[in-house]
Amino acid sequence: MRFILLLIISFFLIFPSYAYDEKIKLNRTNNDTDSKKKTIKVNLNNMLLDLRKIKQVNKKYASIERYVKETSRRIVARGKRIKYRGKEAVDIYKKNAKSVVFVDNYKNNSIGSGSFIKNKLTDKIDSKGLIVTNWHVVGDSKEVHIYIKPQEKTKEDSRRLRNEAFFIGKVVKRSKRKDLALIQVEGFPKNIKPIPFGKTSDITIGSNVWAIGHPEGQTWSINAGMVSQIRPKHKWRYEHSWHLADVIQHEVPTNPGNSGGPLFDKNGFMIGVNSFTHEGELLNFSVAIEELEVFLTQKEEKKPKYLNKKKKPTYITRKCKEKSKYLQKKCVKKQSAAGDGIKKTYPGAIARDANNNGIEDTWYVDENKNGKIDLAFVDDNEDGIIEAIMLDENENRVWEIIAVDEDLNGSPDILLMDRDEDGKMDIVAYDYNEDGEWDKFEEIS
Repeated sequence: MRFILLLIISFFLIFPSYAYDEKIKLNRTNNDTDSKKKTIKVNLNNMLLDLRKIKQVNKKYASIERYVKETSRRIVARGKRIKYRGKEAVDIYKKNAKSVVFVDNYKNNSIGSGSFIKNKLTDKIDSKGLIVTNWHVVGDSKEVHIYIKPQEKTKEDSRRLRNEAFFIGKVVKRSKRKDLALIQVEGFPKNIKPIPFGKTSDITIGSNVWAIGHPEGQTWSINAGMVSQIRPKHKWRYEHSWHLADVIQHEVPTNPGNSGGPLFDKNGFMIGVNSFTHEGELLNFSVAIEELEVFLTQKEEKKPKYLNKKKKPTYITRKCKEKSKYLQKKCVKKQSAAGDGIKKTYPGAIARDANNNGIEDTWYVDENKNGKIDLAFVDDNEDGIIEAIMLDENENRVWEIIAVDEDLNGSPDILLMDRDEDGKMDIVAYDYNEDGEWDKFEEIS
């Protein structure tokens, strides 16, 4: 598949005019094709069906970019971090800081903390990445941005952090009553360990506890305090909501940005989710770990659509490559006539042989019918399936977006963007679970 990506990019660099001549440019309806060229059978797969979402990615990333710039200017560091001495604090931070994430709810313009945890239903590390936080951190947002702790210390600053690569976290479960929420992240780094759970019964009133989070945007700060009380079935409220859960009252300094982050005991085990404060000095509360465990194991009445979504049958019919004549015939019957998948949707599509091997493998489209090509479909390995879609929305002969089906299953999973239109791709996006929503954006260095 690397060959496909290199070929697409090189094609983009070598043929900025889309490799169409004056005849094609002037006469786009009655296009003569070389009768000696071989044609291939093309399926109308998800690469064509998902075109609308592919086109929207530029606007989505632009809105993300605007939000990052505005927020980066607005959040200013306030004072120095408070450092707590002691071997316990050092060990707790060393073991768990990387497992605490920065949650950016760009829809509601708010931030919070989150903890990477095991899947309690299977008691295994979930390769997709499960993040627990507060309900009030995610609100009604379907997705949030998840940032992991950068390796370089200078990039931890909240203003710089938003210029780093982030994951699209999808909110898959909520408990408004307990003020808890679960976020799923595709492609979460495998070298980050989940935070181990402790027990409320193992802590005593007067014992020390610690919190790691991002108070007022002061990222990955650790604070310490004393357990003041354990309060079963405690009621509290925010401006427009009431809540009920077993909570731990403590004196660990917490501020906006700490919400959703972990509360640790002396062993570095998570014993609560930092949630709210009361008016008064050092009256801070965390939802007890037992409440979180119940929340994680409870089944949702209705799962989010994307979890229930079943993958459509592959259009790259590997079976077709088998030697069985029966399977060969079966596959041929399922496929359409040469180019019909594209021609049916785009009657004016112009078929071309980009690699000059005698087989048509690229289709150029003037989607808005103004005489300029703005869309292209590429079947690089000439198996009848579209592996890449290229877009030139402003019709300046520069491909701004290239969507690629890297795993060849009929759905786009990698997307390249040339934001400044200088002929070089500068943003790459990933759709790990291929649900049509991009899970991660990062800059191409």
